[in-house]
Amino acid sequence: MRYFSYLFLLWCLLVIPNFSAAQSSLDIGGKIETRLSFDLAESEAIWSRTAFKPKLDSQISENTHAHASLKMYTTGELHSDWNLQEAYIDYYLGSLDLRAGVQIISWGTAYSINPTNNLNPFDLSEEEAFIPEEKLGITALRLKYYPLTNIILTGVYLPYFVPALEVPGVALPEKNLKNSEYACKLTTQSIIGCDLSASYFKGREDYPWITGEYREVEIIGGDIIGTFSEIALWAEGAYNLPEGGDEYYQIAVGGEYTFGDDLYCLAQYYHRNYENIQEHYIMTVLRYPFLDIHTLQLGMAYETENNIIIIYPEATYSLADAANIVLSGIFVQGEAAGTFMSGLKDKIYFKVEYSF
Repeated sequence: MRYFSYLFLLWCLLVIPNFSAAQSSLDIGGKIETRLSFDLAESEAIWSRTAFKPKLDSQISENTHAHASLKMYTTGELHSDWNLQEAYIDYYLGSLDLRAGVQIISWGTAYSINPTNNLNPFDLSEEEAFIPEEKLGITALRLKYYPLTNIILTGVYLPYFVPALEVPGVALPEKNLKNSEYACKLTTQSIIGCDLSASYFKGREDYPWITGEYREVEIIGGDIIGTFSEIALWAEGAYNLPEGGDEYYQIAVGGEYTFGDDLYCLAQYYHRNYENIQEHYIMTVLRYPFLDIHTLQLGMAYETENNIIIIYPEATYSLADAANIVLSGIFVQGEAAGTFMSGLKDKIYFKVEYSF
């Protein structure tokens, strides 16, 4: 199946530009970034990566759009790799929107941690300062239907399973119709000033279980977001029903407000009840721009059950409109093993990025 994804990408890169040159707009852009992290305990650089992320968008016709994006990156001294982030076609037909190809589908309203966002696995080749953000593109068919102006019905079909982590000796499910995944979502917009969604997913867990297999799972979720007196508020939750029991749930509730168009404040509570492990996180983010183009940010998370404090500051210095230098870090106090934040260490991160 990956072979067909590559053929689709080549078609997007070669055929679409030639076809669209005379009929439609063509937009080529992307990003180049270099990142380096230092382990404070070891007092040495432990991870580095340079990535080139080109992307192409083409409006083929009035109701047809194409998008393709790659990520090419270094994996070590004189080694490199790449993956296809997205390569899809959009087709609009009245109240129907169809998207087919490799794509990243983002669901949920909460900050960073989204219990309902279960379609794309995390890209574990990345090393992030706090919570992983990048996800792997998946081959999918997504259909959106707008029966009314404020109601959206979404259906997603995934022909085969893509894990976040492939473990040697753990077999992946066969790529057949029986093991395909699917999801659906109902969204209502501007109901009493709020957007509400209910979702359902049936597929497999992204990580292998202790039995040496990727368990089948059903996930029932919902979210709500609205603005009240210039304060944005949200709530999101999901109930997971994996094969063989051990049901668990996650919830996130929070809000954000900007004081005087300068100081941005965010607060969120996140709870996970996973296999009799209770975790309660209180998260805050403060962000302040200085000299109009630079940014200082301070994030903190406190896990009340295990008394863990995580601090993640960040400073962004803008060299130009499209170039930034980012210095960030993560500092952990307490024992995070066995929790959602297990594996975190005290680190400093340095990144240079340029968008074109």
